[in-house]
Amino acid sequence: MGAQPTGHANIGAKVTVSPSFFHVAGGEGGELGLETAENVVYIDELSALHAGVQSLQGSFSLPFDGWLVNRGQKVSVESATVAGDIRELLRGIVQVDAEEKQTPGGVAPLVWVAGLSVTGEA
Repeated sequence: MGAQPTGHANIGAKVTVSPSFFHVAGGEGGELGLETAENVVYIDELSALHAGVQSLQGSFSLPFDGWLVNRGQKVSVESATVAGDIRELLRGIVQVDAEEKQTPGGVAPLVWVAGLSVTGEA
């Protein structure tokens, strides 16, 4: 069909084409940082993306692994869930850091979001 290959094909029981390694460009950064932030929830990894998202409504409730960060001190958060609405999440972005970090799923900066509901135990 004249398209250039992107390297996103997948061969298994069936051939699929889907993204597998994302690269999100860094933003302008800002004054927020983990060293000075007070009582911030740092989400390390989301789980159950296949089950916790209502794609027609835009709502989500997802378990995550993460940290409660207070002025650079990290405390592990156990049995935690983050919930919200994708439109409100996008409106709640307050900062996109300039520095990009490599993860197993791609390259991305820290994205600071206000107004999400978080439950869990530290």
